[in-house]
Amino acid sequence: MHRLFARALCITLLMALAPPITPHGFGSEDILDESLNRSLTTDRTSPSANLTSTGGSGAAVVGEPAHVGDRLLVSVLVSNQGAHTGSAALNLENPNSGFSTSGNQVEISSGSSREVSVTFTPETNGTMSYHWWLTSSDSQVDASLNGDFVVEVHQPQSIEVSVESYEWSLEGGLSIDASMTLSPGRSRPLLLEISKDLRDVRSLMQSFTVELDPGRRSMTIELGHPEAKSIFLELIPQSWVAENSYANSTDIFPIAPIPEPSASFVGSTPELPRTGEKVLIEFLLSNDGNSATPAGKARLVLSSDHTILSETSVPPVPPHGSFSSVMEIPTWPDANAVDFDLVWMMGEAFATSSVNIDSEPEASGFELPFDSIAAIYGALAGIAVILAARVTWRTVSSRTPSTEQGGIRTPREPRTSRGEQAKREVSCPHCEQRLNVPIRHSGGVKCPACTMQFEVGAGDSQKIVPETEERVPIADPTISPDRVSSSSDDLLQCPDCSQTLRVPIERRPVRSRCPVCKLEFMAEASEE
Repeated sequence: MHRLFARALCITLLMALAPPITPHGFGSEDILDESLNRSLTTDRTSPSANLTSTGGSGAAVVGEPAHVGDRLLVSVLVSNQGAHTGSAALNLENPNSGFSTSGNQVEISSGSSREVSVTFTPETNGTMSYHWWLTSSDSQVDASLNGDFVVEVHQPQSIEVSVESYEWSLEGGLSIDASMTLSPGRSRPLLLEISKDLRDVRSLMQSFTVELDPGRRSMTIELGHPEAKSIFLELIPQSWVAENSYANSTDIFPIAPIPEPSASFVGSTPELPRTGEKVLIEFLLSNDGNSATPAGKARLVLSSDHTILSETSVPPVPPHGSFSSVMEIPTWPDANAVDFDLVWMMGEAFATSSVNIDSEPEASGFELPFDSIAAIYGALAGIAVILAARVTWRTVSSRTPSTEQGGIRTPREPRTSRGEQAKREVSCPHCEQRLNVPIRHSGGVKCPACTMQFEVGAGDSQKIVPETEERVPIADPTISPDRVSSSSDDLLQCPDCSQTLRVPIERRPVRSRCPVCKLEFMAEASEE
C-alpha cells in the first residue's frame, strides 16, 4: 500500500509539471495513462524472490558454552516464497567492540528453505551482545530477518600434563605414567607429542591424538630403551585456544638401568668330595646396580673342557638384592683338585666366578707302577696273537704234503726190502686221526694233524699191519655216497668244506681224512 501510494504521488507530480498540450501532442489524459502503464510495467519486472523467516525462530547459536578462542556458528532458517531462485547472506556485528563479519551467499530455490549461517570467534570473555541481519542482492528480504542475541563467553580452558612416575627395567624398557588435566568446560581434542633429547638435539618419538573430557586422565606410555638424556611431553590444542599460563609440557631425566651382578661360591657338601660321589655346591648371586636383573640361569662349568656339571634357574634379583641356592653335581670328577666356573647368565649379560675345590685323597695301599687298564688290554691282545699263531701253525702242519717231484718219481720199494718194522694202527684221542706206529713202540706219540701228544703202550689192542703186507686200497662200504670225492689228477676237494687236497691218483681209491674239517671220505679216480 505504501508503495502504491508513493507511485500515485509521483504520477500527480508528473502531471503537475507536464508541459501544455501542443496541437500535435497528447492531452492530459493520455499523459496519465502513459505514466500508469510505465508504473505497472515496472512492477511486473521487479525481483520475484521473496525471502522470509521460517517459523519466526530467529538466529540459533551453536558451540555454547563458549570460551575465548572458540569458533561459534550463528544460523537462520530462510524460506523463499517467490517464483524464482534467490540468494542471501547473514551478517553479524558487535556494536560495543565494532566487530563485524558476513557469511557466504546461499542460494535458495523457489518454495524451499535453507540455513544461512556465519561463524565468529569471541576474543574476550564476558557477556557479549551481537546484532544480525540478512542481505540479498536479487531478492526481497522480509523485515523480520534481523535481530539480536547474547553470548556468555568464558575464560579459555587450561590444560596440564605431568609425569607421575616412570620405571626403566632391562626386561620391560622405559614405562612412563603420565596424567593430563583439562579445566571445566567442553571436551577438547589434543595432540600428545613425546620427544627425546640427546646431545641438545630433540627428535620426535611418538605422536597421537587424545580426546580429553574436563578432569584428569592417566595414561601409561611404553618407550622401550631410548638412547636419550631427557624425555619431553607436550599437549597441543587442536582447533581451539588454551590458556597459555598453564604448563602444557613437561620433561623428565630418566636413569637407564645398569645392573651390577656378581657371583660367589659359598661352600660344598662334603667339603672334600671323593671321586664319583654326589656333591652339593652352595652359591650366592648379588646385584649392586640400580635396576633389577632379568631372570636367567646359573651354571657350574668345568674349566678344563667346559663341561656343564650342573644348572639351575635364577629369578630376577632386585637392586641391591641377592639370591642364594644350591646346585648338585651328580658325579664328582676324578682329580686331586677340580677347577670350575660359576656362571650367572641374564640374557646378554653374565657374571662369572672361578672356583677350586680339593678332592679327598685316596687311602694309602699297594699301587701298581703302571696303568692297570692298559695292562689288561695288552694281555688280551697277547692272548689273541697267540691263539691266531696256534691256529695258523695247525693249518700249516696238517696240510697234505705235495706229491709233485722234479722228474720221474721213483717207484716205492716193498717194506721188506726197506727193512721196516711191522706197525700197528692207533687213533689220536684228540682228533681221532689214525696213525701207524711201530708195533714195539711204547710211550709218547705226537699227532701230526692236531700237534697234540698222547701216550701209547706196547700192549694196546690195535690193528697190526705187517711190514710185508701190501695195503690194497678198496672202497669202504661204511662211507656214504655223499662222502666220495673224485678227480682226474692228484688234486681233489673235500666234499664237506671244499678244501683242496692232494691225494696221488695211483693210490686211489683210498680212504682219506680232511685235515681242516676232519671228515673221512673216499678219494676215487675219475676219467676225463
